[in-house]
Amino acid sequence: MEQKWIKATYYRGGTSKGVFFQKKDLPTQDQKELSEIFLKVIGSPDLNKRQLNGMGGGLSSVSKCVIISPSERKDADVDYNFIQLAIDKPVAEWDNNCGNLSGAVGPYAIQEGIVKPTEGQNMIRIYQMNTDKIIHSTFEVKNGKPVINGDYSIAGVEGSGAKVRLDYIEPGGSGTGKLLPTGNVIDELDIEGFGKINVSIIDAATPLIYLLAEDLGLTGTETPEELDNQTDKLSLIEKIRQKSAHIIGLSKSIGDAPLGNPRIGFVTSPKDYSSLDNKKINSNDQDITTRMFSMGKTHKAIMGTAGVNIGVAAAIEGTIPNKIKRKDSNPLELRVGHPSGLTTSGAIIENKDGKPHAKSAIFFRTFRPLMRGEVLV
Repeated sequence: MEQKWIKATYYRGGTSKGVFFQKKDLPTQDQKELSEIFLKVIGSPDLNKRQLNGMGGGLSSVSKCVIISPSERKDADVDYNFIQLAIDKPVAEWDNNCGNLSGAVGPYAIQEGIVKPTEGQNMIRIYQMNTDKIIHSTFEVKNGKPVINGDYSIAGVEGSGAKVRLDYIEPGGSGTGKLLPTGNVIDELDIEGFGKINVSIIDAATPLIYLLAEDLGLTGTETPEELDNQTDKLSLIEKIRQKSAHIIGLSKSIGDAPLGNPRIGFVTSPKDYSSLDNKKINSNDQDITTRMFSMGKTHKAIMGTAGVNIGVAAAIEGTIPNKIKRKDSNPLELRVGHPSGLTTSGAIIENKDGKPHAKSAIFFRTFRPLMRGEVLV
């Protein structure tokens, strides 16, 4: 591959960072060739897991690329394609969305002149290509540019910024075509070397497997470092993820599921714990406590799509999150405790033909453009 400079912008969206490209600036539209380019951009594979030779930072939350283009759909303004890059493997996955970076897509589209803005509140309609879903991104514009500064803060990001509201329209079935991929709110799996365990598999914004922390012999308030040091627990969680992926049709056999799809996490009832910045997170300020896993490691906050998903999952009668959440919680403002602090999400669930239907899910993020220029591959 000869050296080539490609126009790019580096953005933070929520608790993630990614390299944003416009489709028109890329030298090819072939997915295999683009995967090779994005791996070079991000610095993967790196057996040292630091990605010093690229734009990544040794974490799944900053090992990401995005492609944006004007949309030809009547219900969308821009098309948004997301690519998750593995850190120590030459793997680029195109089968899921990043809910955190979704918070930067609308502002990016206006900042780069893809969409013409109006003063005040703007609502950008995003077609999320990986999941075949529509997201409405609402945020403030002043003097023709997205407002970056504000007083809204999210756990895991220092300081505050302008609030971006994300409305996921009918998010059910983003990966499997069904809100409940197995048709059940709870399934019992038989895991080799462990035995039987209950799971709830919910597909809203992303397919996600829920476990009860206590069923794993955990409290649910462990730090990411504590969990990552328990290799036996990580191995068990991965076995459950792999088997679930096969059951819901995301892999042809047990053991060959994509690295980032489906997602998995465990939940417990609200409990006191200390966040990564040593703040006391009180159980009374939470409706549910969770720890999520991304690309085989404990996430230091919560993935954006997982934040959307848990709001939906907790609102569906009979699921593990629904049973464990605070009983008087507001389904439109579920307070979720995670390693970095608290996140709020919400969902509107309807009954259709005797089955739950996710009409919409709500999530709030902040964003900041960090750099624009050209990246070398």
